[in-house]
Amino acid sequence: MDTLRIERTTLTQDEFAMKCGIPRTTYLRWISGRAEARPTISQLKNLCRELKIEKVTDLPDNFGPPVHTETED
Repeated sequence: MDTLRIERTTLTQDEFAMKCGIPRTTYLRWISGRAEARPTISQLKNLCRELKIEKVTDLPDNFGPPVHTETED
């Protein structure tokens, strides 16, 4: 999500979160992977608008934070 923000907007993390109606701490938890992103419909619409995404199906599959997997030694 944050990569798209950087690529498609000139907004800071705080500005982006505010325009999307997402509390700053929530947004930071989403992009750090500490919490699963579960935007409301309104937030999802705002995210798509700010990222210039016309259809939800145009969102990349890896829209959320990077998935951390444990590797065996």
